[in-house]
Amino acid sequence: VDKDVIKTFKNPLVKNAGFIVMKSNFFSSAVMKTSAISLEFRKRYLSNPKNPNAFETNAVVFEGPEDYRSRINDENLNIDENSILMIRGCGPVGYPGSGEVVNMQPPDRLLKKGINTLPTIGDGRQSGTSESPSILNVSPESAIGGSLLIVKTGDKIKVDLNNSRIDLLISDEEIANRKKNIKIPKLKNQTPWQEISRSLVGQLETGACLETESVYLDITNTKGMPRHSH
Repeated sequence: VDKDVIKTFKNPLVKNAGFIVMKSNFFSSAVMKTSAISLEFRKRYLSNPKNPNAFETNAVVFEGPEDYRSRINDENLNIDENSILMIRGCGPVGYPGSGEVVNMQPPDRLLKKGINTLPTIGDGRQSGTSESPSILNVSPESAIGGSLLIVKTGDKIKVDLNNSRIDLLISDEEIANRKKNIKIPKLKNQTPWQEISRSLVGQLETGACLETESVYLDITNTKGMPRHSH
């Protein structure tokens, strides 16, 4: 292995990467894009001297990008600088293919006040060039019963970068009760390829790979060369 090309754990290209792997009391894992944390975001959310790099926020839940676009400016949602925008139904199975839709903008009235970024979280992705410090790749996704489904608009969520945690601030008993009542959304396949993908794809925390890939490693040695088609 050329160690100038493939770095070792002891000699990384960058010691502290631009993201944090987060754990939670209501999902298995997620990734936060810390490289996109702006001075504005840090000042507003991460500069409490009593609890630096941590903040509490109120959830506003959207069922996919269409719901977000139709309701983001609804004043009845009471979205303010203390809100976290949550989007679900956007993972490898739900979207399908996992949509780049987690980096949601604040409502227009906050943008006009100079609040350009709110915390966001979801089971989808975002572009690598996006400047939003989103919490991405929440696994397991809501489409397969992941516990983003238990979150309700108005719930308090704590984000703690020091401990790599995102926690829903309700009792363990309430979390358990909500999980018992999860209703997995019904999905409609628009193409045969969506149906095939949804039946085989894994979660973002394991790479969103086809779960059968381990059967097809080292093909030429284990199964022989596939036949030519001409």
